[in-house]
Amino acid sequence: MVMKEWPCPGKMHERVRLPLLLLLPLVLGACAAQHVRPVPAVAALNAIEPHAAAPRAPASVAPALRDAAAALLAGAAPADYAHGSVRADAHGDLQVYVHAAVTPALVAALQQAGLRGASAVPALGVVQGWVSPGDLDALARVAGVDAITPPRYAVTR
Repeated sequence: MVMKEWPCPGKMHERVRLPLLLLLPLVLGACAAQHVRPVPAVAALNAIEPHAAAPRAPASVAPALRDAAAALLAGAAPADYAHGSVRADAHGDLQVYVHAAVTPALVAALQQAGLRGASAVPALGVVQGWVSPGDLDALARVAGVDAITPPRYAVTR
C-alpha cells in the first residue's frame, strides 16, 4: 500500500496558522476584559457614600506586649523590662515589630501614630521601632497593620 502525500503539505499549515495567530489576541483580550473589574479606592467609596466602608478592626497585639504596656502604665519600672522577650527603654517605651506590607506611606502613618526610630525591612514585611505604652492601640489601628509583636531577639547556644 502506497501512502499518498498531500499535494502541498507546507501550504495547508500556513493557511491555518495565520488566521489562528490573528484571532488569538482578540480571544485573549475578550477573556481578560470579562474578568477584570476596577476596584475603587476606599477614599473614593467614602466620598460617594460616607458609610460604605466599615470601620477597620485594630490589628492583633501580642498578649505579652499588652501585659507589659498595662504594667508600665500602672507604674512598673522600665528596668523590669530591660531583658526578656518584651523590652522597654529607660523612658518606658516598648520595642515592637509591626507586621505589614511595608510602604513609605505606611511607615509615615506609623510614625504619626507614635512609632519612634522606625526601621523598615520591606522584604520581611516588618517595621521595627519603639512606642510608648499609651500609643500601642493607636499603632494597631493604622490601616495596613496585620500584627504587632515583640522582636525576636538573637539567642546564643
